Amino acid sequence: MSSAVYAALHSLLSIFIPIANILVIIILSNLLKKKHCKSYIFILNLAAADLLVGLMCILETLDDVFDGDFDRNLFFCLLRLCFTVTPCIGSMLTLLLISLDRYLAVNMPLYYLKIMNNRCIGISLAVLWLVSFLVGHMPLITPSLQHHNYTGICGLFYAAKRDYLYILCFIIFLPALFTIVCLHTAVGRIAYSHHRRIQRTRAISGLPNSQSAHSSHFKAARTVLIVIICFTLSWGPYYITGIIQATCTSCKLVDLLNDILFVLGEANSLLNPLIYTFYCRDIRRYFYKHFVCRRRK
Repeated sequence: MSSAVYAALHSLLSIFIPIANILVIIILSNLLKKKHCKSYIFILNLAAADLLVGLMCILETLDDVFDGDFDRNLFFCLLRLCFTVTPCIGSMLTLLLISLDRYLAVNMPLYYLKIMNNRCIGISLAVLWLVSFLVGHMPLITPSLQHHNYTGICGLFYAAKRDYLYILCFIIFLPALFTIVCLHTAVGRIAYSHHRRIQRTRAISGLPNSQSAHSSHFKAARTVLIVIICFTLSWGPYYITGIIQATCTSCKLVDLLNDILFVLGEANSLLNPLIYTFYCRDIRRYFYKHFVCRRRK
């Protein structure tokens, strides 16, 4: 990818990612005042993580435009990479919490509010960001993960050793993705079972079909599934190609990783708010009522 195209894509992401996620944060903050839905807190955290990715896109765009010497120093390059990787890990782990939240809501509805209290949510988010910070800043904290023959080209493979990519892939990305898929599979199976049971009961009693709590859980699970698929398609190619590059010394995929695939991964932070705005009924209604209708008036 040419530097001009790369800079143009980064410029677009640096504009749209912050705008989209700030809108979602505003909407969710107002919805939480009216409706104390625990799930919104995790979606709000996801939007905050994606907003941080967008802010890093702005810094990268400024660096591309002014072609500064900021990241030609290994420390500053690692600092830039760590601040980019940390919110990406936070976004991924938030998806894990959202999937767990959906699983508890469907599988344990009677105990859901007791389990998902404010204290539990606060602790889980604190642990999430602590893990994200520690893993994201590993190359900066641990000298053994740094490339000592740094050439001045700032990129994950240029500044950090391949061991760090193994940590990201095999300790964070794959375990989190596997757990998310298992939880979501269980949610789908339970929601479908409940739906069939309700349908049979209504058919026997002659009652008309109506939207139930399980139907809303099923729709929420569908939205999470779409987010997970988009996340996998966005970051999956980066990690797969990264592992190939790390294990194959003769392969020359570093430029592909630093340019196209990394931008594809960052684009996921734009997809998340768009998906929730389109598929989440409360967010969609609020957006239409307060942003679209007001403009028409």
